[in-house]
Amino acid sequence: MSRTLLAALCSALLCTTPAWADVYTWTDANGNTVYSDKPNPNAKRIEVSTPNSMEAPKPIPAYESSSASSSSNAGSGNSVTPTGSYRRLEITSPANDTAVRANDGNVILTVALDPPLRSGHLLRARIDGELSEQALPGAGQAEANLTLTNLDRGSHLVEAVVTSSKGEQVSASTGITLHVQRTSLNQPGRVGAANQAPTAPAAPAAPNVPRPPASTP
Repeated sequence: MSRTLLAALCSALLCTTPAWADVYTWTDANGNTVYSDKPNPNAKRIEVSTPNSMEAPKPIPAYESSSASSSSNAGSGNSVTPTGSYRRLEITSPANDTAVRANDGNVILTVALDPPLRSGHLLRARIDGELSEQALPGAGQAEANLTLTNLDRGSHLVEAVVTSSKGEQVSASTGITLHVQRTSLNQPGRVGAANQAPTAPAAPAAPNVPRPPASTP
């Protein structure tokens, strides 16, 4: 019997018997070589080394692909804990309940994502329940900036939302409340120009001075 076949048979016995079991071989009456884990009067014990073992790798957990909705409580800055395919989707700046000075109404959000924003996903902002038109395509960003444009004065509930290319919501962050401070156009000096100063009142006209009488010769 070839050494290759012998090794294969020994391996098969090792797979079907405990690692510490002995392996025996002998030749039967028909001249066939027999291998077994049970001894025989004419058997010869084979020394078998303990096979190498390796722990199987742990499976990578799959992310949920179902859509997740985030219900908001306007004015309070609270919403449902985010779920979906992103372990972390959080607005890191500005902080919740922050007063933001933005005379032009533009506010920049910083958003952290884990895992990074995937290709085919879009990052958008939801302001007071309305999804903004601006969308940032996914390209592996672990942190991204979104610009909120022309926000009105007052308090706004803002969320970061990840959608699919079809517009389906994938994940949403916890909402934060921003208090936007803008200079009112109704204030003096704001009419007609962005930084127009108040107009000074016109100086009063000087009174007419009578001409002196003509001198006589």
